[in-house]
Amino acid sequence: MKIALMGCGTVGRGVFETVRELSAVLGARCGRDCVEIKYILDKRTFGEPALDALTVRDVGIIAGDPEIEVVVEAMGGTHPAFEFCMACLQNGKSVVTSNKQLVAEKAETLFETAKKHNVQFRFGASVCGGIPVLRTMFYSMAGNEITGFAGILNGTTNFILTKMIREQASFDGALKQAQAHGYAEADPSDDIEGRDTCRKTAILASIAFGTHTDPDGIHTEGITGITAADAAYIDGAGSRIKLLGIGEKQPDGRIYTIVAPAVVPAGRILADVEGVFNAVSLYGTKVGEIMLYGPGAGKDATASAVVADVLDCARTPGFDPVYSWETKQDGRLMPYQEKSLRLYVRGNAGDKAAALSDIREAFEDVTVLTRDNAPQNELAFITGKAPEKTLSLLLTQIRSFVPAVKIRCPEL
Repeated sequence: MKIALMGCGTVGRGVFETVRELSAVLGARCGRDCVEIKYILDKRTFGEPALDALTVRDVGIIAGDPEIEVVVEAMGGTHPAFEFCMACLQNGKSVVTSNKQLVAEKAETLFETAKKHNVQFRFGASVCGGIPVLRTMFYSMAGNEITGFAGILNGTTNFILTKMIREQASFDGALKQAQAHGYAEADPSDDIEGRDTCRKTAILASIAFGTHTDPDGIHTEGITGITAADAAYIDGAGSRIKLLGIGEKQPDGRIYTIVAPAVVPAGRILADVEGVFNAVSLYGTKVGEIMLYGPGAGKDATASAVVADVLDCARTPGFDPVYSWETKQDGRLMPYQEKSLRLYVRGNAGDKAAALSDIREAFEDVTVLTRDNAPQNELAFITGKAPEKTLSLLLTQIRSFVPAVKIRCPEL
């Protein structure tokens, strides 16, 4: 079976190396003599004969070659990746991608085109790299209604938060360590501002709840406002801070989705996921909670998931209606501030005694937190449970207290 590769960066090179190393083995797994890369679409010259001999500059060569059955998109971004994928689908080629931005923004059109031309559009590596989260949701949980998910979906932010907890590092110090290890880009904004997690959350929500979820509709917060003080207060309370992507189906059928730092109790497995690892808890009506854990990025882990999708396309070449979702339904997303939860709050109190009195009166079941070497006027606590908009309003009414940081404490 001959395939083509569009883009040969980190992921693309991982796919190239995997196919070259395991060509005959992969062929046997899908009933072919071998799997072979015929073309690499890239504007660069690599200076490596094995790559340069396959390199083309025109996507039309790939789209128009009847020998090509599957095209792997490893370019990243939305444009021109979307246009190139459309050209391949329209010419009867199945397409496999790890590009979460492309899937989150353009999946509806790509599904429609794949169905029209009876080919596949697969993206199992777009969330959590080599962890088979999407495959589990589409197939293994088919006997359930998926009622929710919560996941650590970005290894860079998890590495930073782990350093802040374990080493009392500052945010800036932990970010510099992540960059030194190659876990964070020179411009880490997509990671630390939550945009990467948001795209993955949109994909998970679309699968879990059956209709397209637009990433622009998901309230998203990053971790730039988290300090070592917050990590210390929450660690002292037996919990951890994690950047989570969350989706929950509400009793009225609406969907609650959010990307934000969260307080996770130490008794939950998600609290113990450290470093650059990812993990996702999935909740089903029959199976209850299951968790998938492992490396969420990296050349080899992502390439393994991409190649697995290539083999699935070879085994069942026609359009797979299970591996898709319906178009967006307006009004399905619930305003995030309607969700009932608890809040961790840290701030400064001009009159600490007065502020504590007001806090205890305003919020039921208040837990006041402590940490070593806290400034005299600093105050941190966890509220009782109420709709977030109610808690936020009450905070504005506390005498002599200025909130600096709020972190949600979801019930997972």
